[in-house]
Amino acid sequence: MLFARVTKRFGIAMVAGLLVLLPAPKATADPALWHISDTDSDIYILGTVHILPPGLDWRTPAIEAAFENSETVWFEAPANDPAAALQMMSLVAELGMNPPGAPLSSQISADAREALARFATETGLPVAQLEPLRPWLAAVTLTAAYVQAQGYDPGSGVEAQLWPLANQNGKTLDYFETLEEQLRFFADLPAEVELGLFEQTVMEYSGTSAELDALVSAWESGNLGEIDQLVNGDLRNESPEIYEVVISRRNESWVRRIRGLLEGSGSHFIALGAGHLAGEEGVIERLRAGGVEVAGP
Repeated sequence: MLFARVTKRFGIAMVAGLLVLLPAPKATADPALWHISDTDSDIYILGTVHILPPGLDWRTPAIEAAFENSETVWFEAPANDPAAALQMMSLVAELGMNPPGAPLSSQISADAREALARFATETGLPVAQLEPLRPWLAAVTLTAAYVQAQGYDPGSGVEAQLWPLANQNGKTLDYFETLEEQLRFFADLPAEVELGLFEQTVMEYSGTSAELDALVSAWESGNLGEIDQLVNGDLRNESPEIYEVVISRRNESWVRRIRGLLEGSGSHFIALGAGHLAGEEGVIERLRAGGVEVAGP
């Protein structure tokens, strides 16, 4: 499902799932961690999954040491900052609501309406509750409710655990993007693309639980090739224009920011979605191609 694949790449922590038992997570995961340094800088980069099964132990000694030794902790956006909740509500009201007289069901095909009814039933969300929402926000709302019903927990995601820990430990918090920038990746899509992605979401959602299970397993073992294929493969091949906007351009922007950190000084711990770090066009290989020596897989 293309929209669900897109949502997995953002800090919004929304993915879809099917009613199946989750695979038992490893007792201890070993996600990929990278290190960049020079005479006055240390930069650690951790690939993350924004939503995970509860109880998964992923904080290895190497990750713990990197986090402890870093003065500044970076995230994609302040999605886990309680102080940003009011801003998020305001942005959703501005960017996520249909104009008066244009409910969701009036914008989609008859087949999509039938699929929406089935999907909404399985999430426990009444269709009437979704009618005021723009297609992008309705899809995000549905997938969020659905995947949580399958046992995945946003509160178990890497960022959801790291943000309060960094805050409690008095570390400086910083971000690569704003909440508005992240929401606008959806809200600024052309109308026909937004509708197309919504219809794919509600009509093809049944396959995404297996994809999410596979993504978590690949992340646990640091399998970067599998992560790249699961997160980027279909998007890159089937919708290159969306891949360019939501993956490639952001990767390049983040590479510039990381290079800027390296030119300065200090110790930094960076948590970014694993799909942005894997593959030839990912942040790590772009850094290496630009002459930065990156230790790690």
